[in-house]
Amino acid sequence: MYRCDIHSHTLISHDSQAPLSGMVHAAQAAGLQEFCVTDHCDLLDLDGRPWGAFPWPAAWEQYRAVREGSGDGLRLRLGIELGSAPRDPAAAREILAQGGEELDFVLGSLHNWIGLEGEIDLYFSDYGKTPGLARKAMESTLEHTWTLVTQLPDCYDSLAHIVYPLRYIHRDGVDMTLADFEEQVRAIFTQVADTGHAIEVNTCRGRDLACWPLLLSWFKQCGGELVTLGADAHCPEDVAKGIPQALDMLKAAGFDYVTTYERRRPVLHKL
Repeated sequence: MYRCDIHSHTLISHDSQAPLSGMVHAAQAAGLQEFCVTDHCDLLDLDGRPWGAFPWPAAWEQYRAVREGSGDGLRLRLGIELGSAPRDPAAAREILAQGGEELDFVLGSLHNWIGLEGEIDLYFSDYGKTPGLARKAMESTLEHTWTLVTQLPDCYDSLAHIVYPLRYIHRDGVDMTLADFEEQVRAIFTQVADTGHAIEVNTCRGRDLACWPLLLSWFKQCGGELVTLGADAHCPEDVAKGIPQALDMLKAAGFDYVTTYERRRPVLHKL
């Protein structure tokens, strides 16, 4: 199987201190064939303040320097995790345009409340304290995900971690799964498939695997073919964690390929 991890973060992201060189060394040690750096670019910061910029010069500098020394055994790609694009589509499109021809891959994500709860990152809400808040968070996230996949198809290549709110809903002791929102998720997956986009199996550093077989079966039933894999590592120790299991799940769900991206075009690798 093609060993790839195309969701990772470096010191350019607000929540990582890792240089790209260290992440790439870890990718090589893990036997990966392809690795993509996708540093955060959220249009809302953790506290809900608008933030419409990305440090492309710094991203290019470290990418070019590390690419030159990475050798032939690992394909290194340059990506971005673009968060909350529906909040400001014009800013999202401008940031992506600034990425130029070197931009290989765009993960579309939603980390924040949009238009609710002060637009803070979903991480900071207490879902166990306020009745109904967990459902409200999931419904809001799916609503804005629908906007992303229907109105901003140019602002993502792969739909990142659709389960993101559940990480913190479960943290706070609330029992909820995406099975509670099957109709909405299937509609999103159908739109993703019909427009030739991908969904991401995000292993969350190897900690979040159990939810994906069901979601992969839904995506397959909705006509989906393109699936990307990411460990969402923020330090070298977490690179590729859960990727072997994700590859096995992908094959078990009936997919023939794992997908990576080059110059924002999908590249299919036989499982």
